[in-house]
Amino acid sequence: MRRAGHHWPGAAALGVRRRSRFSHFMSTQTIEHFAEAPAPGFRCFAAPKQTGPRFLAKVRHILNPPASVEAIAQIRQSLGKHAAPVAAFYERHDGFVLCRDTLSEAAGIELLPAERWEEATEDMRDWFDHLADEPENDPDHIVTGIAIATVPHSGNYFVMPTEGPSAGKVFYADHHGWYESAFADDLNGFLAHVVQEPVKLLAKEVGCYTRYSDGKTDAQWIPEEYFPDITRVQL
Repeated sequence: MRRAGHHWPGAAALGVRRRSRFSHFMSTQTIEHFAEAPAPGFRCFAAPKQTGPRFLAKVRHILNPPASVEAIAQIRQSLGKHAAPVAAFYERHDGFVLCRDTLSEAAGIELLPAERWEEATEDMRDWFDHLADEPENDPDHIVTGIAIATVPHSGNYFVMPTEGPSAGKVFYADHHGWYESAFADDLNGFLAHVVQEPVKLLAKEVGCYTRYSDGKTDAQWIPEEYFPDITRVQL
């Protein structure tokens, strides 16, 4: 019989695992629901001023098919004890592309297919190789982490450290400015963050690299309002 006040061995760890699985389930459901938007898009203004005419940019959200068994094994090897939530998501989707322009190559956020992690990580480390000799400027061990996502065409990456006090968190490594605070506490937090406020994310948080095309002019259209169904929107 269980004694009052007694906790069975492993009960706390079991609770943590259950909360982690629930968090993963909710984050996955959130991003899959986001990707199911019938006709997503942004109302945009032309850079550099917010005055003038507006343009409705149509976008797509692309969820990749499940990763291969080999890719999942590589994820587990690369991330070690922090791999579980990442592997769980990649078993459903080998990455994704959010807010992909229908008239150009512009896109918002790309969670990279596992086979592209190595190349992305090498590129990220090339940008920040000067920190290898200044470890005091990288207390979160971001430079030795793994690049798992990017803002396409920016040269910037979302990186998961695999060692140190911030291992398992996700940081945004911007080569124009060093971000000391974590973008998310783990992959589940990353998934929730990237769909929460698309305009704030693209126009402010990650540096306004995503600019859409009207297919006719050289104007660079910056998002100011997101709509799941842009066919219902008027300028």
